[in-house]
Amino acid sequence: MTISKTQLVNNLPYTLILAALLGSTMPIAFAPLSIWPLGILLPAMLIVLADTQHSLRRVLLIGWVFGLGYFGFGVYWLYNSLHDFGNASPPMAAALAALMIICISLFPALTLVSWKLAQRVLGQWTIWLLPLLWFAFEWLKGWILTGFPWLSLGYSQVDSPLHGFAPFIGVYGLSAVCVLLSVALIRVVRNRQYFHIALVVLIPGLAISIQNIDWTEPQSTPLRVTIVQGNIPQEIKWQYDQRQNIFDIYWRETNKNWDSDLIVWPETAIPGRSENIEQSVLIPMSIAATQQGSSILTGVVVSESEKNIFYNSMLLLGSSQGAYHKRHLVMFGEYYPLRWLLDFMRSFINIPYSDLTSGSRNQPLMSVNETRLGVSICFENVFSRDIMIALPEANLLVNASNDAWFGDSLAPHQHLQIAQMRALETGRPMVRSTNTGISAFIDYRGRIIESTEQFKIQSITRDMLGRIGVTPFYYFARVQGLLAALILAVLLIFVFRFRSLPAITMS
Repeated sequence: MTISKTQLVNNLPYTLILAALLGSTMPIAFAPLSIWPLGILLPAMLIVLADTQHSLRRVLLIGWVFGLGYFGFGVYWLYNSLHDFGNASPPMAAALAALMIICISLFPALTLVSWKLAQRVLGQWTIWLLPLLWFAFEWLKGWILTGFPWLSLGYSQVDSPLHGFAPFIGVYGLSAVCVLLSVALIRVVRNRQYFHIALVVLIPGLAISIQNIDWTEPQSTPLRVTIVQGNIPQEIKWQYDQRQNIFDIYWRETNKNWDSDLIVWPETAIPGRSENIEQSVLIPMSIAATQQGSSILTGVVVSESEKNIFYNSMLLLGSSQGAYHKRHLVMFGEYYPLRWLLDFMRSFINIPYSDLTSGSRNQPLMSVNETRLGVSICFENVFSRDIMIALPEANLLVNASNDAWFGDSLAPHQHLQIAQMRALETGRPMVRSTNTGISAFIDYRGRIIESTEQFKIQSITRDMLGRIGVTPFYYFARVQGLLAALILAVLLIFVFRFRSLPAITMS
């Protein structure tokens, strides 16, 4: 059965079904399948679908249903995290995951409606504004309620020729480039404007021509680094009677790798609070590492119970010492906003240490030998702005995570792809240590050098060469928020100024 243009215009159910199918196919563009051309083709089909409609309400609904498919299939693992590991009841976990997906699905809808509003006044040429609008609304999605930029369109291009633009304009800019190519394809295929083939060819060609530029320089001395993946199931991770067994797993793997300068354990690798295990665990670890001429970077909850202060931290023990306290906490997972209003949530979701304290923005970088470490913990890696805080001083990025929260889902693969983007944006190699996988060494061009298998106790070792200098994105990152805010401000002014004017036809 074929669907005609008239059916698309007049029959809303047909249109919404197609929008949902397009959206639910979008996650295939991302890891682990990484069929990156879909990151260009599917937005093009969505734009054509929205362009068949004259009602703004219908356009909003099309974009929202597309978003429901996009994020519903892309971040369904939110339910796993809340139910399987947060001990939320199935109805509560489903409700919270659905609420999150419903909210973030509004962003593609708002992008399309903004374009159609402009089109009513200024005509068909405003389709070229879509890349800017997509950029602005993705940036906004990365900030509202501390942000959730997961599955930003640009991430799908980590392994495509377009990744050459990442050191210039970052993931949001790369999303805009995808939509620009989508618009060019529409002009070629739908409007028979074949001269736009030049854009389809030249944009990837330009990306390929610049992708081998080295914006940063290597340090003179490499750092030998070992990643230890303990593969501790989330359901036993915080059980007191499992503490010694968990420590033994990490210590056994560490003892095999004392020839490394730095041994990295995952986020909260050691169960318990620092004040309770300092004498029995942390100090002996530090002494042993010092005797071996090595250092261990491990995740632990640093605590001051009397002051009710608990940090999600990474401690550097041994020959080199230091600490990093996580700055960007996960809402409902690590803290509850409006505690006085939402305290009842704790009776529905039982996540250990869900009332943490945020670390200060200005924290001294840890160093091992001559290499300065830009450390981030778990979800911080999703935000360019969090990683950029350590630059330009940091030579090597280190991300510690506990992806056991995601279970056997798409999320660990997506998280690794996000880490690749951070390496591309900063021109820095990254060491990524996770509890259950995927742990990896990533080079400064975002390529995976070596990775672990999931759900396996494993350690891998590499000589990592830190980098000096900055990419163009270091400067663009400082103004991209201003650019996005300017686009959104102009849009608001436009809506209120011209909402009552009739459409203007422009050839």
